[in-house]
Amino acid sequence: MASAVASLGAKTTTQNRREWPRYQAEKNFALAARVGGKLLPCTVADVSLGGARVVFDSEVAVGETFELSHTGGEAVVCARVWQSSREVGIEFDFSEESLGLISVCIRSIVDLEPQTAG
Repeated sequence: MASAVASLGAKTTTQNRREWPRYQAEKNFALAARVGGKLLPCTVADVSLGGARVVFDSEVAVGETFELSHTGGEAVVCARVWQSSREVGIEFDFSEESLGLISVCIRSIVDLEPQTAG
């Protein structure tokens, strides 16, 4: 899957500490995050096979894990790697649900249509 994703030609960012290419959001993609019993809307800023950066409209309570979900998909438990007031860096496991969410995120935030010169 990594080679298929890497061959998309989308804008990626790779830093030395990252194991997989990170895909910057070219389009808005909303998710819901269950944090401390509350369901909060968030958007995906970037995503890779290993994790993502999600942005919230307001400050988010500090915690170790939370659940992300999208319309039509099962909730995925994610581990927080870092957090600022409105952004959270998360790490995915490689469960079937996580891989499904990663796939949906990449397809939803990256323009997969070939660019035509003109």
